[in-house]
Amino acid sequence: MNVTAVHIAHMFIKDFVKSGDIVIDATAGNGNDTLFLSTLIGNSGTIISIDIQKEAINRTQQLIARHNPYSNVHYVCDSHEHIGKIAQDYQNQISCIVFNLGYLPGADNTVHITKKDSTLKALESSIQLLNNRGILCVIAYQGHIGGLEEYVAIEQFMQTLEPHIWHVIKSEAINQTNTAPIVLLASKRKY
Repeated sequence: MNVTAVHIAHMFIKDFVKSGDIVIDATAGNGNDTLFLSTLIGNSGTIISIDIQKEAINRTQQLIARHNPYSNVHYVCDSHEHIGKIAQDYQNQISCIVFNLGYLPGADNTVHITKKDSTLKALESSIQLLNNRGILCVIAYQGHIGGLEEYVAIEQFMQTLEPHIWHVIKSEAINQTNTAPIVLLASKRKY
């Protein structure tokens, strides 16, 4: 097995998410994070799977239909920028929010690419949605147009989170290209 950014993210997430939780995949993409989260929360949990592209929602629905015995996924075709409005009924109830940024693999990467401004709005809303044991996970890519700018803005945002409330870590490959994905995790400190 290769240790990838997604693998590292999932290793951390599984310690924060339990059966019955409410979670969000803010960038559904091909559905892999949605499927992973869905299996953690079981049939008694709820997952909101968001993507701005209908193709991504369709891919995620197909993956879930093939591999998930539960009916716990709610699909929303919208920008992650609107996560606060999308999940407004779950304020302080979410245990995990995952962002796997960039573009939809296999799709036209010049049409829909996550952007710094919309991602920052989504992150600001996300920290308000998380419960007192919640985790925010961001996988950022630097290799596409605007990717480095988005990553730098995310890292700066994470650095501003109050250290007595948040524990923030970064994981990155040190022997790969400078465009390898970087995992940023912010977890609420337990009191």
